[in-house]
Amino acid sequence: MLASFFDRDARPQDLLTEWGNWGGAGNDTSAGMSVTTSSSMQLLTVYGCNRFIADGISTLPIDTFKVGSDGVAAESAKPAWIEQPTPDLNRVAWGGQVITSMLTAGDSFCYRVYNRGALQAMIPLDPGTVDVFRKASRKSYRVNGIEVDPGLILHIPGVMFPGADRGMSPVEAARQSIGIGMAAKDFGGKFFGQGTTLSGVIEVPTEQTPSQTRDMARAWAKKHGGTAKSNLPGVLQGGATWKPIQLSNEQSQFLETQGFTAAEIASQMFLIDPAEMGLAVAGSSLTYANLTERNERRVQVTFLPWIIRLELALSAELPDGEFVKINTDGLLRGSTATRWATYKIGVDLGAYEVAEVRALEDLPPLSDKPPSPPDLVKQIEAVGQLIRAGFEPDAALAFLGLPPIAHTGLVPVTVTEGATP
Repeated sequence: MLASFFDRDARPQDLLTEWGNWGGAGNDTSAGMSVTTSSSMQLLTVYGCNRFIADGISTLPIDTFKVGSDGVAAESAKPAWIEQPTPDLNRVAWGGQVITSMLTAGDSFCYRVYNRGALQAMIPLDPGTVDVFRKASRKSYRVNGIEVDPGLILHIPGVMFPGADRGMSPVEAARQSIGIGMAAKDFGGKFFGQGTTLSGVIEVPTEQTPSQTRDMARAWAKKHGGTAKSNLPGVLQGGATWKPIQLSNEQSQFLETQGFTAAEIASQMFLIDPAEMGLAVAGSSLTYANLTERNERRVQVTFLPWIIRLELALSAELPDGEFVKINTDGLLRGSTATRWATYKIGVDLGAYEVAEVRALEDLPPLSDKPPSPPDLVKQIEAVGQLIRAGFEPDAALAFLGLPPIAHTGLVPVTVTEGATP
C-alpha cells in the first residue's frame, strides 16, 4: 500500500484539476503559454525566487524548547526526526521540499511514519497526488486515489480562501504574469536564434526572374549567415545594393517587458525585494540605509509568514509544553557596534546575563578566560587616590602589589605654589 503512495509513474505532476475553478481555458494564459507548477520553474525568476526563500529558511538552525512549571521556556533535546526527517532527507533537503510545495502549489503534505507509537519520519508528498475532501465533516485525504488515515497526513496550507480545505496556489494566482514572462523568454529565444523580422533587403536596378532572386538570396545567406561569417565583406553585382532593416529590442519593448515581469513576480508573488534578485525597477526610489535593514525586511516580510507556518506544524508534533523555534538571529545580526549596544541594553534591563551574551558571540565563559595583564595606568591612579586619602605611599604601593619606588624630591610639574596637597 505504501508503495502505491509514492509511485511516481501513477501520479500527476501538476495540479491541473485543482485549478479548474479559476476560469480560463485550463492552464493557458492570454500570452498563449501553458503555466503549471513544473513549467513555471522554467522561468528563471520563479525558480530563483523559490530557491531564495526555500534555501534561506531551510538552512536556518531549528531549536526546541520546553516550558517549565515556572512558565519559563528552556532549550530541550531535539527529537531525531527534526534533524533527519526521513532516512533519505536531512532537515535542509526536507525543508526545501516542504517550502517549495507551499510556494508553488499552496500546500505541503507529509506522510507520518510511526514506530511503536513514536514519530520516526515525515515523508514529503507531491501535492499533485493528494486529494483533500470532507468525510463526516472531517478533513480527509486520498494519495494517488487511495484513502489514507487523516492522522498520518501532515498538511501545511498556505494562504486560503474562507471555507477552503487547501491553500491557494501562488503559481495559479500569478498565472498570467508568469505566462507573459514565459512568452517573453520564448520570443527572445526565437528572436536571437531565428529572427522575427527580415534582417535586410537586396535591391537590384532591374527586374529578375524568381530563380535569379532565389539564387541571389541563397548566395548571400551562404556567405554571410552565422556568427562565424558575420564579419565577411559583402559583394553584390549588377548594381544590387544591401539595405539592412533594424528593429531594436528596446523599440519592441522586449527588454522592458522582461524586466517588469520579473520584478512583478518577485515583489508581488514572492514578496521579495527585486533588488535582492538583481532586478532594477525603473522609477523606484526604494533604498536601504544599511545591510541590517535589508536583512530585517527579508526576514519580516519574505521569510516570516512561511517560518511561522512551519514552526506551528512542527510544534504540533511535540509533546504538550514543547515547541519549535527556527532561529533567525544569524540573519538579523547587525554591525558589531549595534549588537553590543543592544546587548548592553539587555543586560541593564535584566533580559540577558553576561554569560548569555558571551555565548551569542561565541566567546568562552569568563571562568575559562585567561586573566588580563594589570593596567599600570589604573594602578597608578589608585595609588594616587590612596595617598590623597591619607595613606602612606609605600603602603599604598604594597596594597596594590607594586614595589616601592624612590622619589627624586623634585616638585611635580602638575603641582603649583599654594595648591592643596
